[in-house]
Amino acid sequence: MKQKLTVAVADFSPFIMSDREGYRGFEIDLWEAVAKEIGVDFEYRKCDFKEVIPWLTAQKADIGLAGITITEEREKHIDFSHETLDSGLLIAVRKDRNKPKFFEALGTILREGKRFLQSAVFGTLIFILLAGNILWFAERGAETFHQQYFPGIFEAFWLTVVSMSTVGFGDYIPQTWTGRIVTTGIIFSGAILFGLLVAQVAAFLAVRKVKGEINTSRDLFEKKVATVTGSTSVSVLSRVNAEIIAVAGAKEAYEKLTEGLVDAVVFDAPVAIYYAKNDKEKQIEIVGELFEKQKYGIALCEGSVWREPINRAVLKIVESGQYDIFYKKWFGDNLTMEV
Repeated sequence: MKQKLTVAVADFSPFIMSDREGYRGFEIDLWEAVAKEIGVDFEYRKCDFKEVIPWLTAQKADIGLAGITITEEREKHIDFSHETLDSGLLIAVRKDRNKPKFFEALGTILREGKRFLQSAVFGTLIFILLAGNILWFAERGAETFHQQYFPGIFEAFWLTVVSMSTVGFGDYIPQTWTGRIVTTGIIFSGAILFGLLVAQVAAFLAVRKVKGEINTSRDLFEKKVATVTGSTSVSVLSRVNAEIIAVAGAKEAYEKLTEGLVDAVVFDAPVAIYYAKNDKEKQIEIVGELFEKQKYGIALCEGSVWREPINRAVLKIVESGQYDIFYKKWFGDNLTMEV
């Protein structure tokens, strides 16, 4: 058998991470333990995540490591070892996504409710203009307001406004029955108008709140969601009709999230948890529960003679307790992931 294997790797924290010092991560530790157990030499070759499987099918690599999910479709083209991790997908959002500040909410109302607010303001001004003129003409001989149109009309406008708002400062009191009837109409009309205005704004905010919240995969409908090109997350997001923003790697996705360019990031749970825990600015949080449960394994060329030796090595590493050491090193005591 070939004694030096080519291992295709793609950055996928915390499975695979690379820097000037080399490669590290959960799958690196696991693979190097496997390689030692089966007595094989190897070399790493870095590529993009989407290239790992094509490299295996073209036999440009013998082994693929990149947090690769075992699926029926992939099994048609490549082989997998025994599962090395059970997990699934998680959703990450910005912490301020579901908790807008007052001025951000106000800005949203002014921006997206502009047409409604313009209509409400215009309608209120017209009502004040008409009611004020009626009041002035009704009261002009009763010395309620100034006898001349100016400034008398402004006094009538003032009475209209305080009557609409039901404040009633008592600066002006209608003396005629016509004026009192008109003022009574203004009070009731104002209560209705202000009530409708408050109700519309409250409804608008409620809709915005519901629309803005992301708690489950169903909430991703028509949201901008970043995920890795070629990952199983792509098909999952397609099913919920999310607007998929495909990226080359997790780092790019989380940069888009923190910059507010996407509404959420959907990735394999280990990746999502890793980035949330290592977010120095504390801008990212995980929402919802694990969904679309998946199994991960070491990928091999179809019909690889290394499959059985690797499977035996994986089982031995698990039984010896060495696997638990690797697991806790990279995932802690998170119980959403089990071998």
